[in-house]
Amino acid sequence: MEISKIIHIAIIIILTSFAIITKQLGKRKFYYVLKPLTLLLIIALPLLEFREEYSTYAYLIIIGLVFSLLGDLYLLFPEKYFTNGLYSFLAAHLLYILAFNQVINTYCYVLLVPIIVYIFIVAKYLKPKLGGMKYPVFGYILVISIMLFSALNMDYQFGQISFVGIGAVLFAISDTTLAFNKFYKKFSFAEPIILSTYFIAQLFFAMSI
Repeated sequence: MEISKIIHIAIIIILTSFAIITKQLGKRKFYYVLKPLTLLLIIALPLLEFREEYSTYAYLIIIGLVFSLLGDLYLLFPEKYFTNGLYSFLAAHLLYILAFNQVINTYCYVLLVPIIVYIFIVAKYLKPKLGGMKYPVFGYILVISIMLFSALNMDYQFGQISFVGIGAVLFAISDTTLAFNKFYKKFSFAEPIILSTYFIAQLFFAMSI
């Protein structure tokens, strides 16, 4: 890996740490700058390689990252734009699903077992708390699960644990923690979990290009 790329990744990790700290300390102005800035640097990571040609996989991941950035901007004001953020991330996950399935020729359906268990557990605890948000949230959980299944199958096909598989698991952890913190019960260390897993997941997706 080139030194410039290592420095770029180090800056992303540092900004992620600062975003978590400012969120925990309630420094909203700094957080509002750091969160989108971190994702912008993640988007820039594959683009700064200046390749002559990018694959369809690369384009889908990059566009998915852009929709994630849009979702981040909406979720800076969750009281007004939570649904907008949800749909932006929904679009991002659909793009990630398309990207991962570009390279899958065979599927291991045994991988569905832990994912179905995950859906069942999340549904059991969240369903009574969702009210009018039930269908958007469960639709989102279903799409996350398909994204996770696709990513794990990509790793299964190539016989290795990659940035894609780890990133998808981290993304599921981030979104599940966000859902439980918002709809089930707030807990003090939710934000560090949500932000750290989210940014690392997006970084790993960008590094998979």
